Amino acid sequence: MERHEDISMEEVLKSLDEMSADVGSVVNARVSGRTEDGIIVDFGGKFEGFVPARELIKSPSDYKDGDELKLLLFRIDEDEGRAYLSERRPMFREALRKVQEKYESGDKIVKGKIVGEVKGGYRVMIDGVLDAFLPGSQSAIKRNSAIPEEELEFEIISFEKGRRRHNIVLSRRALVDKKVEEAFSNIKVGDEVEGTIESVKNFGVFIRLSDGLTGLLPRSEVSYTRVADLNDMFKPGDKVKLKVIDIDPVKKKITLSLKAMMPDPFEEFKKEFGVGSRVKGTVLRIRSDGFTVRLPNDLVGFVPIEEIFWGRKGRIRDILKEKEVVELEVVEIDDEKRRIVLSYKKAAGDPWEKIDEKYPDGSVHEGRVVKVLSTGAIVELEDGVSGFVPLSELSWYYFDNPSEVVRERRKVNVKVLSKDKENRRMRLSIKQANKNPWDGVKLNKGDVVKGKVRKVLNSGYVVRIRDYNVDAFLPANHVENELKNGEEVEAVVLRILDDRRLGKKMIISVKDLEEMKAIQEYKSETQNAQKNLGRILKEKLSEEESDG
Repeated sequence: MERHEDISMEEVLKSLDEMSADVGSVVNARVSGRTEDGIIVDFGGKFEGFVPARELIKSPSDYKDGDELKLLLFRIDEDEGRAYLSERRPMFREALRKVQEKYESGDKIVKGKIVGEVKGGYRVMIDGVLDAFLPGSQSAIKRNSAIPEEELEFEIISFEKGRRRHNIVLSRRALVDKKVEEAFSNIKVGDEVEGTIESVKNFGVFIRLSDGLTGLLPRSEVSYTRVADLNDMFKPGDKVKLKVIDIDPVKKKITLSLKAMMPDPFEEFKKEFGVGSRVKGTVLRIRSDGFTVRLPNDLVGFVPIEEIFWGRKGRIRDILKEKEVVELEVVEIDDEKRRIVLSYKKAAGDPWEKIDEKYPDGSVHEGRVVKVLSTGAIVELEDGVSGFVPLSELSWYYFDNPSEVVRERRKVNVKVLSKDKENRRMRLSIKQANKNPWDGVKLNKGDVVKGKVRKVLNSGYVVRIRDYNVDAFLPANHVENELKNGEEVEAVVLRILDDRRLGKKMIISVKDLEEMKAIQEYKSETQNAQKNLGRILKEKLSEEESDG
């Protein structure tokens, strides 16, 4: 059995000391744990290695067990049994060396990240550890614009190395101007680009395409449909893909479009719906000259008032309401103005094409009075179909003015008397659509009637005859005293006229009735006087005979 030599404790400690690194040396280490204020590492020394959070370039929680790091040993605390190391310090040294070499060699371009604003400019961190100053005049950052979050390129314009503090001044303007020039020489209309939303304004959105290169997405180029609030669609910092639609190399302006990345709904509509085709839409807004309608593909079309009514123009709100779904016919597609004109009446069809089937002579229908004239009234049966009711066909009763028996927008029943299809005209009757009050009335000349004055005219009075509900005319010269509306009268029938076109008309007289009554009274008194005279003569003869 092989025998090993005994190793003393002194030799073990000496061996460990030889393995330990010296303060100020750079060592390779492996992450073995984390605490709230730093990370624990194994760097091959006899003490536990600890890197405080302030000496890290990331948050302690960002490190994982097994991560390999290059660290600087800057202190050993034998009482604690802990060695303190730094990740930041060796990187700082390396970054400082690199910056110095670049500045001295003439290759003065370095990468860094703007970490905040300071007086007169911005603070830049190179490689995450080395502080530098970027004057505002050299930043190429517009006033009130957001600070770029990504790593950028800078030019070293001043480098001063000190024992404790180093002064590094950077510039970005020249590099940005050069990149912008290169971008404008390479970019062209129609290119698809990706950018970061920089700011949102009411008129559009500013998009940062690259370092120093910003384009404008106008509100009109956001969508083919109206966008109420751009802030609902765009948030600063978000990425977005766009298409270049205009370039101004002189003013260094680039105009972008989001809607150009989408299918054009106008072109899609044209493919599916041509002139003469039918399409359904939702009424958006009713105007005095027509109405707008929401079409498929979220397009907006217009229906002019000439394409709504077949006949005289009426009130659109009488036949349509907003949010109503209607069927329309495409009558015009204007590519230049991107305008779609539609017809409501053509989709509904010309009502005069089947006028005889729907409105045969003698049929009765409900209509609406649209105009009262001195010669009669115009009644609309439906859109595009209306007829004229002459004065003689307005009422069975006497009237002095058409407005006494009909009013505009009132519904009435009418009878179709005749049609002129060539001129799209129709003759109607309101009175013949209602029962004739003279039906069953049996009155003759000389009959005594009673009634009430319904209307006072210059030439006389209109009297509604009780028990028969018909009107009679009482001439002014056929009464002794003036009458008032509502006054009761008794009169005699003078004439009953039966006109085939106008109907029956009755004329009465109060005077003639009074004369009739006077004559009858006279006759009655005369008869009574004769009777009394005969009686007296008879009595006298009887007396004489008695005396004889």
